[in-house]
Amino acid sequence: MDRFGLQCFVALAEELHFHRAAERCHISQPAMSQQIVRLERELDVRLAHRSKRSVALTRAGEVFLEQARRTLRQMDLSVTLAQRTDRGEIGQLTVGVTSPALYVMFPEVAAVFRRRLPGMGLVVRELTTAEQERALRIGDIDVGLVHPPLDDPRIATEEVARPPFHVALPAGHRLCTQEEVEIADLAREGLVMFPRQIAPQLYDTIVTLCQDAGFSPTIAMEAHPAQSIIALVSAGVGIGFIASQAQRLARDGVVYRPIRGPKPLLGLGVAYHRDGMLPAVEAFLDAAREAGRGIR
Repeated sequence: MDRFGLQCFVALAEELHFHRAAERCHISQPAMSQQIVRLERELDVRLAHRSKRSVALTRAGEVFLEQARRTLRQMDLSVTLAQRTDRGEIGQLTVGVTSPALYVMFPEVAAVFRRRLPGMGLVVRELTTAEQERALRIGDIDVGLVHPPLDDPRIATEEVARPPFHVALPAGHRLCTQEEVEIADLAREGLVMFPRQIAPQLYDTIVTLCQDAGFSPTIAMEAHPAQSIIALVSAGVGIGFIASQAQRLARDGVVYRPIRGPKPLLGLGVAYHRDGMLPAVEAFLDAAREAGRGIR
């Protein structure tokens, strides 16, 4: 049973005239008759009584008309849904997000993305950059918010923001009297750092900045995510590095200061498989570009 045969029957049922129904379907009157005969043979029922002057639906034809209309509407809906899914307008996108990106950038990206594609759902998985690289490779996620660069040449990455780190100080610390803090000011201080496996390159950058300032950093404790680092700072365990103003969570006992001079930057990028970029992934990348312009 094909779509056109159903359309021809509905046209005949509504016009009750073979010539007008044929014109409506843009075919000849004999072709219209052939379509109805073919449909009746397929259904093994008589759908219409014909005479030279009139057409009338049988009882079976009246019942079938309602179902034919419903089937055509469902076909139209199915086509529309398939097309919108192919364009990335509806469906579900699985997104990998690192712990820092989850607070620094993802909410803004999600807001822009949902505004542009309100019918597309987002499934979020918190993963490190290395875990996202593997997940993209095997198709477990569609796109990721990562810290570039990545190693796999099959995975494309575009950096969309590089917000600077600030320091989180215990309230009453001697550095709280300064409007800005330099890396050299952290010599002889214990640092609360995220584990290296979270972002190896960034971790090494912070260590290098300390060494360039003339000292090797003392790691008082490792912790993540940012809330844990901030909680430990408030308890006086050490000084923490917090990425951008977005992570400066209000908490008693913590004071934030920007870093003057050389400072670590949190590279934020969108990663996706180079083979066959989905429209929804492209929309996510565009949303990240827009959101990234406002990240400080």
